[in-house]
Amino acid sequence: MWYPDSCMVVWQKIRRELGQGRTLIAFTSLQAVALGVGILVPLIVAKVFSADAFGRFALAKMIVFFFTSLLISSGQAPFIVFANQEKTRTGKINKAFTTQCVFLVATFCLLLCIILPLSKYIMAFAKISAWDLLFVLLAFVGVAINTFVCNLFMALNQRIKKSAVELVFGSLTLGFILVFYLTQRTNLRTVFFAYFLSALPVLVISLMSIDFNQILPFAFDRQCLRDTFNFSKWIVLGGMAIYFVNWGDNLVLRLFTSMAEIGTYNLAYQIFKGVVMLSLTLNSYFLPFVSRHVGDSTKMKNYLFKKRPRIFLIGLICIGVIFLLAPQILNLFGPDYRNSVGVLRILLVGSLAMLYTVFYIPVLNCLKRYRFHQTVNVFQVLLNVALDILLVPIIGALGAAVATTIGYFCQAVVFEIYFRVRLRKLLWE
Repeated sequence: MWYPDSCMVVWQKIRRELGQGRTLIAFTSLQAVALGVGILVPLIVAKVFSADAFGRFALAKMIVFFFTSLLISSGQAPFIVFANQEKTRTGKINKAFTTQCVFLVATFCLLLCIILPLSKYIMAFAKISAWDLLFVLLAFVGVAINTFVCNLFMALNQRIKKSAVELVFGSLTLGFILVFYLTQRTNLRTVFFAYFLSALPVLVISLMSIDFNQILPFAFDRQCLRDTFNFSKWIVLGGMAIYFVNWGDNLVLRLFTSMAEIGTYNLAYQIFKGVVMLSLTLNSYFLPFVSRHVGDSTKMKNYLFKKRPRIFLIGLICIGVIFLLAPQILNLFGPDYRNSVGVLRILLVGSLAMLYTVFYIPVLNCLKRYRFHQTVNVFQVLLNVALDILLVPIIGALGAAVATTIGYFCQAVVFEIYFRVRLRKLLWE
């Protein structure tokens, strides 16, 4: 017999599902727009620069994202996990926030210690001058500020604000580059300076919207610092591996191909990277949820066996559309980039493996299986680079794309096996 109380329970459950769905849709939509704007920046640079100049831009950008991946982005997962745990206990995240501030200061000090003795080698690799390198470092500061603010909003479980910050940062960067273009001042230095300029208003606006009662007063906690360091050292290892998965192809291309072919490859890779980054937003979105409910078998089954297939299907359709429209999209950039179509289509196949794998990442982080996660990342990059060395001398940029795709599929297979053998019973017990 159907009772009114039962109707109310079902209705409340439906409302919760719809509410969660609206939040996810709002988050991913805003994140997609933000990533789209971010992707437009290098695409516009590719349109304005020659393939050779865009190759130098891509190699210089490698420097920025090397230090960002190594020193800034590696702190996101530990910050979110420990901040959520602290907030559950005390209602504040000031210990986790203080630890992140310590890491940020240490990051800038370490950056100087690395850059100063290696500056000549960096300039030779990217074919840039000392003045160009200075603006590359300013770009790093801008990206670091933006990443730190985004991590803070995620730690506060304010996903929409995090996406809004990324959208503002990308829009401002795009706006500054357009201003430089209209005033005929577009060059390598002004493009990187735009990243720095964009971070300043982002920082000011974000400070005005943060609840300081949750992050202050500063409270240094040695145990929190120790736990964050132990977590981060594996994330750093994995971050370096992911960096070389994302950028290692350029190292091999630099040895065996021209700067123009590097530019051709990187134009396709920018679009592929946008798809991958959008997939990774699912990790950021679900990490707080998994942190709180990793011990709840019902909610974890719902996450893995109901939400994941639906989201994957939507992603599959979107990637398929990009695959079909690849020639029309890349023809906009002129004949210099005509070989980018094949590269992009191969990479998009690899993005499907990344989309499938991303749902396991928050589970691994919350169960503190980051040693396994980062070890897999290291093997992925070793496989990727080995295949690059084998294929790039033969088929150039297409070889780099094939190597990246194989690497992502091997990662997906290993993750699936590990989940079925080691994690499935653990989650359901």
